Amino acid sequence: MLVGVRLGEAVHGPRADEELPVWRTHVPRKVRWRSTRAMRTALRRGEMLGGGATRELERRFRESFDRHAVAVSSGMDGLELLLEHYGVGQGRTVVVPANCFPSIPALALRLGARLVSAQIDDVHLCLAPEAWRREVLEEAPIVVWVHHAGMVGSAAMQTISRLREAGCTVVEDCAYLLPDSAPADGPGTWGDGAIFSFHQIKPMGAAGGGVVLTREGRVADGLAVRRSHSGQESRWQGGDVLCRGRELSEFAAAAAVARFVHRDEIRDRLRSLAEEYASSLARWLPPGRVPQDTWGRFTIRARSAGEAALLRKNLNLRRIRTNVMFAFPWTSHPAFSDVTQPNAPELTGLLRSNVCVPYHPGMRRRDARRVAAAVAEHSDSSRHTGH
Repeated sequence: MLVGVRLGEAVHGPRADEELPVWRTHVPRKVRWRSTRAMRTALRRGEMLGGGATRELERRFRESFDRHAVAVSSGMDGLELLLEHYGVGQGRTVVVPANCFPSIPALALRLGARLVSAQIDDVHLCLAPEAWRREVLEEAPIVVWVHHAGMVGSAAMQTISRLREAGCTVVEDCAYLLPDSAPADGPGTWGDGAIFSFHQIKPMGAAGGGVVLTREGRVADGLAVRRSHSGQESRWQGGDVLCRGRELSEFAAAAAVARFVHRDEIRDRLRSLAEEYASSLARWLPPGRVPQDTWGRFTIRARSAGEAALLRKNLNLRRIRTNVMFAFPWTSHPAFSDVTQPNAPELTGLLRSNVCVPYHPGMRRRDARRVAAAVAEHSDSSRHTGH
């Protein structure tokens, strides 16, 4: 659960005594102007779906990532379309990292998948394929790779390459990533398919929607047809309960285009904060966890779940909001009682020891220093009290 998320501009950054939320969407003036003009154009033309803004969004993603792009109404709709295409309904195994929101495994389960929960790397918080049983890899499963705060690009790229070489189909969930400055070589291009999200609490936060990227044009063509229910009534008659409209609205597309075009300003602001945190909170970052300018969250790690809980409490008392991005493995949810949970106690402790601190483009470096000072004060207090 996210704590202290707001929507606003915050161009000049919070005052010294103002509440610091974990994430606040930053909407620069150029983004507002561009979005408004495109929305007016859509209204004038009467284009609510599949118009010029949607085509522009797909074109920019296609050319930047060197992948085929299909705009959809949400990141989850995009994932659903990909899983449908890759044959989850025929009982394929879907491997999901233990540290993700239950919505992903719930979707795979609803589509008829055999679910496998995978152990995660304790530094990068990403999938650790060497922990899987050999027989799982022999099934050539679908692997949902979820990019999180703490993820290091080089580690992700190397592991995804190994997975694909082993015959796995890899789908990258890039919802919490800001598209790289060199997208064609970055996250979203390493797997067989990828999903970006434009939800307001995400780095590309706009008015909702998402984009699916694929390596093969035929896959993208199939997704583009199936995102609309129009003309596919025969599927309903055949009992397809998933056949529904999954198209992106022109308003959401217009906002997303403006965000994508001007994302360098967002990245520059986040990079500045990451540099400040990397120096002032170095001992709270596990060796090897290097801040990336594509991150949408900034995660530090305490020595234990108990210390992390106390840190969050102390920061909140100072009006510095925090959260645990993934408090428990998704297998802890009753709906997944039949799925084996790897090393449950150790994994839960690892997840709860990570703390997301305020990290959004409305902040200034002085705000990051305020957070770091509060963390240092907590450390001194804990040392004196013996906690």
